[in-house]
Amino acid sequence: MKQSQENKIISEFLNSIGPWRESIVIGGGFALFIYKLYLADPKLENTPIGTRDIDSLIPRRVPEISKKNIAKHLHEAGFTHIFKDVDIPATEVYIKEIDGLEVEIEFLTDSATRNNKNKNVIIRGVVAQPLSYLTLSLQTTTEFQTYSGETGRVVSSGAWVFHKGLTFTRRKSPSKMLKDLYGIWFVVTQLGDFSDQTLAEFNGLIKLHSKWFETLRKNLQNWMDNATPAEWSNLEAQDPSGKLKKLGFERSIKLLLGIGVECK
Repeated sequence: MKQSQENKIISEFLNSIGPWRESIVIGGGFALFIYKLYLADPKLENTPIGTRDIDSLIPRRVPEISKKNIAKHLHEAGFTHIFKDVDIPATEVYIKEIDGLEVEIEFLTDSATRNNKNKNVIIRGVVAQPLSYLTLSLQTTTEFQTYSGETGRVVSSGAWVFHKGLTFTRRKSPSKMLKDLYGIWFVVTQLGDFSDQTLAEFNGLIKLHSKWFETLRKNLQNWMDNATPAEWSNLEAQDPSGKLKKLGFERSIKLLLGIGVECK
């Protein structure tokens, strides 16, 4: 995708959800584009791998901001509502072609509840899927503005790296797991001064969540210790620029884990 296309997709999504943007946080792969376009130096050459899914994070309790719920706003903006399974309530996505690309909107929420932790929940008209450790991403956010003036919130980069390090092992798809690992490398190494800011924020989060960091450390160390040559090759292939190499990835992860050791 070209930068103009990415900006248009993000801007149109924010415009489509109207005032609900105050309660929704963008995560997932599109967060990398937001970092690159609006928060880091946009002149940096390396562009993140493309994605067509916008993971929209939403708290379980959201104040009423509009008389029209989120689903109504999306419907009026031209998004098509599709069910993905037969769960009750069923997992759903909202789909629309934007600038020639079919974009999927999916809603996620935290699993920090005593009952029905893994059960989908309806929040302001949309079905959100619970995800472990998502509270950190909902609480640690950064505001941004698109080139067309739309404002929104994205998971802060340190929290994004922390969450991916905690959850990539739970991915059912090997390709999605590799994209998560690629994303960690990209945010930590490819965004200049913003990458340095990410490491500083990650440092602070370790101090607040030391037990979670131990899980993250084990996840990443175990993957590197046990990855086959084919898996390393597939990881390197995630980066369209060709800059991601095994040695560089290992260095970036050791840098993250080394920060954690220093914090103890």
